[in-house]
Amino acid sequence: MMNGAIFGDKRTKEDYGAVMNYARVTPPSVKENYVDIAGGNSSIDLTEAVGSVVFEDGKISFKFTLFRVEDKERMKNDLHGKKLKIVLEREPHFYYEGRLSFISESQVGNLYELCMDARVSPYKMENQVTIHEEEVKAAKEIIIFNERMPAMPTITARGNITISFEGISISLKTGIYEIPEITFRDGINRLKVSGKGSIRLEYRKGRLA
Repeated sequence: MMNGAIFGDKRTKEDYGAVMNYARVTPPSVKENYVDIAGGNSSIDLTEAVGSVVFEDGKISFKFTLFRVEDKERMKNDLHGKKLKIVLEREPHFYYEGRLSFISESQVGNLYELCMDARVSPYKMENQVTIHEEEVKAAKEIIIFNERMPAMPTITARGNITISFEGISISLKTGIYEIPEITFRDGINRLKVSGKGSIRLEYRKGRLA
């Protein structure tokens, strides 16, 4: 038997007595952009013209079996149309975000079946926020690993810190910052810091759904 799912604060097994027959994840499609070359071969691929590949929404298709009509009706009333945090208990370290829609229901003897789709953002996020802290007494390089989802960290600086990343350099005084120019990409990210004080980087990793 498969594990269940958690929608917001509702657990399918504990709150509705529902058995999850399946939860099928459809990965997000790439937002492709091609321009035809009139009179020429092939086309110009502008898919990464904005700097990186971007994606459509993903989808999760669910089927549940329930044992009481009251639970079936309550589950539909509680969840249909809502945008919620979604956790599949088979992968408890990640969550999805999406809107739920019940698409069909049926009765087989004394059992009730509900089918539901969730239109979800293209990334599944780690439950645990990643934190990196450094004391800064001299110039040094910080190596940050990120997953596929671009992540703009919350930066907490104490003292006077200069941070350089991908050709830009920014001076920070004591405070909390979110700087769009400092957005971590997939793989290894290198930051250079100098000054005197400390720096804390806080961000959430995400993988493709």
